[in-house]
Amino acid sequence: MNDMDEIKEALGVQSKALASLLKEREDMHTKTPANSMTAPLLHGAGGLWSNPALERDVITAHIRPNGVSTVLPLLPSTVEDPRFGSITGYTAVVGSEPTTPCEDAPYGFVKGAMLTARFAMTRRDTNTIDIGHTMLQWNRGDTRDLVLRGRVLGMTNLEPAGMSEADILNVITQSEMVGAAVQAERKLSKDIWQGTIAAGTGPGFDVQIATGQKDADTGTLAPALDSDIKNFNYDMVGGTGRDIVEYLSSMMYYLQYNAEHMGLDPVSWVLVMRQELWFELSAVWPCTYLANRCKPNGSTNALVINDNVNVAMRDDMRRRMMIPINGVEYPVVTDTGIYEKTNINTAGLLAGQYASSIYAIPLTINGNYPVCYREYLDYRGASRDQALLRGTQMFWTSEGIYMWVPEYVKYCYKLSLRTEQRIILKTPQLAGKIQNIKYTPLQHLREPYPESPYFADGGVSVRGASFGQAVWG
Repeated sequence: MNDMDEIKEALGVQSKALASLLKEREDMHTKTPANSMTAPLLHGAGGLWSNPALERDVITAHIRPNGVSTVLPLLPSTVEDPRFGSITGYTAVVGSEPTTPCEDAPYGFVKGAMLTARFAMTRRDTNTIDIGHTMLQWNRGDTRDLVLRGRVLGMTNLEPAGMSEADILNVITQSEMVGAAVQAERKLSKDIWQGTIAAGTGPGFDVQIATGQKDADTGTLAPALDSDIKNFNYDMVGGTGRDIVEYLSSMMYYLQYNAEHMGLDPVSWVLVMRQELWFELSAVWPCTYLANRCKPNGSTNALVINDNVNVAMRDDMRRRMMIPINGVEYPVVTDTGIYEKTNINTAGLLAGQYASSIYAIPLTINGNYPVCYREYLDYRGASRDQALLRGTQMFWTSEGIYMWVPEYVKYCYKLSLRTEQRIILKTPQLAGKIQNIKYTPLQHLREPYPESPYFADGGVSVRGASFGQAVWG
């Protein structure tokens, strides 16, 4: 084979490779979108906001999730299967006590365990957008100067950065991207607590703050790393059964003991619970806390408080979001993503009764070293590979936390959102949970999740369009 033949063969191979790459790119960008508009129109005939009598200001009634993600640092990572080491202790000694100076003395072994973490992917898409509909106005009364009053994102630190909520009334693509972000935020806010590997959502706090901790490589149990788990057994908070002051005081005393005797103190904890439970707990805590153990020989409460101490303490707790336990004030965070038991999903609970958990989460140990935080797969690490995919328009936002990919069918397109995150808890032995605490609020709060019976929306996504009449039909 001469040089010219070799060049021809090389060019043939290259052409086939390019053709294959173009075919893959075409498939990637044309399979998913629909062949016509599926996104709700904002303006134009049938547009959601195209009524000429519409006032400029549009007020939101959308309920946003909130929770512990606001106090968890978010750090980048590209490590798929990490290890976090812990010394679990030292064994009992082996051997006999020496009777002479040069005899062997008893000895022991250090033991350790390694914990791990797992990324979980969250994906959400926009509806299909027809570029030809994005600029339409129904008539001169259909304006694009609408102003949003309120927020639809922003209480969790889980949403992509750069989402301009101000444009969701006027720009279809921005509205759809914010809509995908809303859906992703809802999912992530629940996965932080309820996520499991079996469900494909990654391990949340409910399965990490637990007993039965094990070494990541061998599966050997490591009880020194077990969390403190207590069961309130569906007793009412503030009721005549189990005492919530005793349980919370005992849990924090136990965890503080661990921190001090492991040399990890000072630890910064947050106590996390549902909003409904916090409201009921803060109502009964002052009296119960101040009167704790003031019931000699099982008699009625011997402590009489006839001034505003209880009310002032309750209001102060709610205002500053803190709770005093064992002489220490702990910050309180409420979270909508914590699983709540109701009469619908749990036998034994009556209508209007609920049960959920209170969590003690350690954020840092001595030296302000973070031991509980969120990690995300940093898509910026793929920049060299992405540079080879010229023209695909793949892009990331929020310093690599979220990846967006547009997909096309001629003039129609949609965007796909992707993020991979995980919860890191390096010190489960400093974490605790009191589960199955029952409470009966007078009124349950609205929920941000459509599957909840306390979710409310209403209205329409599409309005009827009436066109003018003409001689041609």
